[in-house]
Amino acid sequence: MLNRVRALFDRWHRLQEIHALSDRDLDDLGITRWQMEQFARMPEDVGERLLQMAQVFGLEPAAVQHAYADYLDLLDVCRRCGSTKLCKCTLAEADRVEPADCSFCPNAGTYELMARHTLH
Repeated sequence: MLNRVRALFDRWHRLQEIHALSDRDLDDLGITRWQMEQFARMPEDVGERLLQMAQVFGLEPAAVQHAYADYLDLLDVCRRCGSTKLCKCTLAEADRVEPADCSFCPNAGTYELMARHTLH
């Protein structure tokens, strides 16, 4: 119970920080206030799972995050995914998982495209 209360306060503080950002700050970040609020409300493990899944497809986390606009799109898709439990179970055995095992992932096609682009 205490962890849930702390999480609520943490989320509230993050939202307050977002509301304090100027439009120029947001322009510099390349993100809208609405997007920023959505990411602040996102469960913390979404970004971790996204990068783990990218590694299954042969992508380096730093490279995925470097393509900032694509990374934001990947995060948005990942946070709305309905296969969270399957994703967690699959990634728990990431050392034995192949991209073909991850067809449930709504970002799988994007990861495949990014991996092909990286190889060239």
